[in-house]
Amino acid sequence: MRILAFPVVTMLLMTSTYAEPGLCVSNTGKSVSVHGVATVHLRPDRVSFSVGVETQAAGVAEAFKSNTVGVNAVLAALKQKAVRPEEIQTSSFDITTEPATKTQPRRFKVGSYVTVTRSETSSVGELLQAAVGAGANQAGNLRFFVADLAGSRPHGLELAFQDARARAEALASLSKKTLGDVLCVSDQSVYPDEEMSSNRRSFDYIGRPSVEPGVEEMTFSVSVIFELK
Repeated sequence: MRILAFPVVTMLLMTSTYAEPGLCVSNTGKSVSVHGVATVHLRPDRVSFSVGVETQAAGVAEAFKSNTVGVNAVLAALKQKAVRPEEIQTSSFDITTEPATKTQPRRFKVGSYVTVTRSETSSVGELLQAAVGAGANQAGNLRFFVADLAGSRPHGLELAFQDARARAEALASLSKKTLGDVLCVSDQSVYPDEEMSSNRRSFDYIGRPSVEPGVEEMTFSVSVIFELK
């Protein structure tokens, strides 16, 4: 997994009164508090998307049978494109009734959806095309992501701490002081929620969809109080 790191210059000068009484106390009575930030860009190594088939018929059994045929055709097309069974999971199934109108009798609608999650990200456009070509009339939930976001945490925190130290050293120099020991340090990072959106959208036609994975961005933030000598 390739990691591209871009430190962001962010600093906050505060006094030691920021800390709770009795904590982070400097022996010299002087301290500097800084905020360090680093943004890490990660190449996604996983892709996930959903495809489905919705069918309608006058009878529920007929709609269900037609839907089963359609879903099996979509699954076969995905497997022909080297998608393994363990990469496919049924994510939704529902049967609903379309009320009768003046021009149309009551109808039943059956929807079946599967979610594909795999590490081969470059072929997602081809897989979507194959699914739609096989009869899928619902597709969406496309997301590129990093499987192990926690693996980047040590490096991101290290960069954020380096940023904080650099700011503290600059402030110490401006104050005609030297930087002493770390009195307090805390992780202020906000880590992303891994839940995926459940929104779907219909594709009336897909020729050769252009899909780019881009990068996942994570921002790490630390607050550090240094002693001033």
